[in-house]
Amino acid sequence: MAKENFNGAANVSKGSINLEDQPTSTQEAEKQDTWINDEHFIKDLKRLKDLRSFFIKEAVNIDMSGSTALSFGKLNLLRFRNSGREPTEGEWARVEGHTQALFRLLTEPLRRRFILGQIPWWMAWLPIILAGIALASLLFAVFVAQFGLLGTRSIGLNILPFYLSWLMSIGAIGSVAFIGMNALSVQQDITFDLTNTRLMLLRITLGALFGLVLTLPFGFDSFVQFCENVTRAPRMVSNIAVTTQTLLLLLPFILGFSTSLVIMLLNQFVEAIQAFFGRRGGASDRPPSLTPELGAELTRRLGEKDFH
Repeated sequence: MAKENFNGAANVSKGSINLEDQPTSTQEAEKQDTWINDEHFIKDLKRLKDLRSFFIKEAVNIDMSGSTALSFGKLNLLRFRNSGREPTEGEWARVEGHTQALFRLLTEPLRRRFILGQIPWWMAWLPIILAGIALASLLFAVFVAQFGLLGTRSIGLNILPFYLSWLMSIGAIGSVAFIGMNALSVQQDITFDLTNTRLMLLRITLGALFGLVLTLPFGFDSFVQFCENVTRAPRMVSNIAVTTQTLLLLLPFILGFSTSLVIMLLNQFVEAIQAFFGRRGGASDRPPSLTPELGAELTRRLGEKDFH
């Protein structure tokens, strides 16, 4: 009899433990309540957490009024999930309030250091990949200049595909170098935002495009001669020829690095062409400004129209 009671108590105890281990409906509801399906909200929250970690790592002195901004409370539990719920108005208000409070504490040096930490990871690998493409294109161009590749005796036709790849990769490297110079504060462009990934991709794409389009009509002969000279014995050439060849080889990198300057020069060129054909830009193309007299006359006419 005692043995049966003992076994029954053990079974009851075992059953109670299994019930505790199984998630209840309340626990599951609380877990689902932390799932958010808004990517923009989670992205803002992640940036806010990164900023808080930055303050902690840098040991920034924060007064008591600012220390409350480092405590996020239940916002720390929120995660992204497609089947989750929409963030509430109160959660948006808390995220916006914490964002304003923490970014207000950033000084200009701290802001630059925080932005450097927000640069995408692929920016570190992209110049290595582009340099590898440029080097491979150059080596293949030198090889086909000596032995041929496409079943034709035309050296220019054999080299042209690798020359196009080399131009685009060198132009993109120039744009990446410009971004790196801004990140290291060696050169600052107020029109460029290091935190905008799309803007960085657009800058790199424009660098590759300018390097291709603006160098292709001028630099192909110099590139072919350079590839042929690599496999030949050195010969005496004039300093002017060497300088010209060097500038043409470096031109795609310069165009990619100075994309803003190229855009400005193109705009000046377009305005000069328009002026040549009789179209005057500037103040004549802008609509007339609303002077006080013109505003009073317009108000009077509108009043008369409403009266009738």
